[in-house]
Amino acid sequence: MKQYQHIIFGVLFGLFAAGLILLISKPVEGEPICLSPAPTPTNTLAPKLTSTEAPILVQVEGEINNPGIYSLHQNARLEDLIDLAGGLTDYADNNRINRALLLRDGDYIFIPKLDEEIPNIARNAPINQSGDSENLYNYPLNINEADQLALESLPGIGPAKAADILAYRQKLGGFTSLDELLDISGIGPSTLDSLRDYLICEP
Repeated sequence: MKQYQHIIFGVLFGLFAAGLILLISKPVEGEPICLSPAPTPTNTLAPKLTSTEAPILVQVEGEINNPGIYSLHQNARLEDLIDLAGGLTDYADNNRINRALLLRDGDYIFIPKLDEEIPNIARNAPINQSGDSENLYNYPLNINEADQLALESLPGIGPAKAADILAYRQKLGGFTSLDELLDISGIGPSTLDSLRDYLICEP
């Protein structure tokens, strides 16, 4: 019986020893590595083209210090052109210049002397100005009824001249003839001739 116990003990010890050897010799397992999926190609939109405003070309002649053709930005006004061309001469008729005029590509602007006729090809000629008026009036206007804004819509008549016309009309009780406009300072024969298509004189 004692020999049998030795055999069992020997077998158990052998199994224990074998298990211990296997445990020691087994390589240490590390943490599993998670690989990210390969990047997939993405389609990117081409950058949008930014539009640049094309400049406009405008010619100015007459009583301007540096006449010629000038390049200006879109939405430029006559005031911008005058500044670019070195300003007006001392002989320019300021009362017939609309400095707020919105310029267009290809415009021809003529700066007149006092009572000098503006060529019809000029953008600021009386024959071409009526279509640019922002205020719509039924021409011809009655000189004895037109208000300040209506008078300002006339070619060559700015706020100051319109006020002078109203003051003259109030002082004398009305006009009896369009020729009486010559009695107002700054209105000469050429200006009067340009107004005859836009005015009538009725009581």
